[in-house]
Amino acid sequence: MTALGVSYYGNRIPWRVQEDLEEIRKAGCTYVVHTMSEEDLEFYEGALARIVEDSRALGLQVWLDPWGVGQLFGGETYSSLIARELSLRQVSSRGESLPIACPNQPAVREYLLRWIEAAQRIKADVLFWDEPHFMIYPEEKEGPGDPLLWACRCGACAQRFKERHGGALPETLTPEVRAFKEECLVDFTRFLCDATVKAGLTAALCQLPFENSSTVNDWAKVASIASLSIFGTDPYWRPHTPDAAGRVRPFARRVQDLCRQFGKEAQLWILNFNIPKGEEGKIKEAIEEGYAQGIRNFAAWSYFGAAYIKLKAEDPEAVWKTLSAAYRDLSLRSR
Repeated sequence: MTALGVSYYGNRIPWRVQEDLEEIRKAGCTYVVHTMSEEDLEFYEGALARIVEDSRALGLQVWLDPWGVGQLFGGETYSSLIARELSLRQVSSRGESLPIACPNQPAVREYLLRWIEAAQRIKADVLFWDEPHFMIYPEEKEGPGDPLLWACRCGACAQRFKERHGGALPETLTPEVRAFKEECLVDFTRFLCDATVKAGLTAALCQLPFENSSTVNDWAKVASIASLSIFGTDPYWRPHTPDAAGRVRPFARRVQDLCRQFGKEAQLWILNFNIPKGEEGKIKEAIEEGYAQGIRNFAAWSYFGAAYIKLKAEDPEAVWKTLSAAYRDLSLRSR
């Protein structure tokens, strides 16, 4: 059975969302990924609960994404948590306070437990842990070389390093520090997945598709987490290459192989924003390549070509029509 989804955000008026939800269902989607930001948690839980209820009434499984929470996860939104509590921020190798929360800070984890409790209250089905990471510097984004800057050297990280390695956290990005950072992210992901399952929900993870000391490079370490059910990545072809299928192929294979090995459901995210007019066909190319590699769970970021934000596609309607046609075709194949 093929699972097909799309992310949805930016609208918290339930009776206005209803029309979009119906369009999402008509497109062949079996689930919708609603975002739950810090703002939602503080001001819109009731509205989001209604939106979740309406989604389920249409037969859509409901995923929730911690959109931009602490800036630890993906998302085009701001974080109040790191504005109010500066002690929770990551610290760079130069001692600078950074606008991103540290996954090793106990209060950050406590906040995320409250987020999970809210997700449980509003009756989500799946919690989607989207791209957890340390601060990513552009100098290192696409390669393994040492960057000029790295994070994190906050008190919590220093203490954790000392407990595990018996010494002070180095100021340079040594192989030992790289391994420590990966260990921290794996532990953080396990914490999130374990808490998700404890709340009676399903855990899904999207792994960033590049090598960097600020994310997990050995994907087997997270794919093997017992409480994780769905594992995937988002190998968007833009801005890397015009070859959508070529970009998707190695990542789809990597995800599929790991999911077979560890008994997980493989997922692939498809680009649906920032697409130039005339290149909408690459959406189908990416989906077809993923399908050829054995992927049967696809999700697109985001609804209607992200027509309502700066990163929108040049022709959002054409993007949405292309995705919808591709999804409906997959739905027919799975019958």
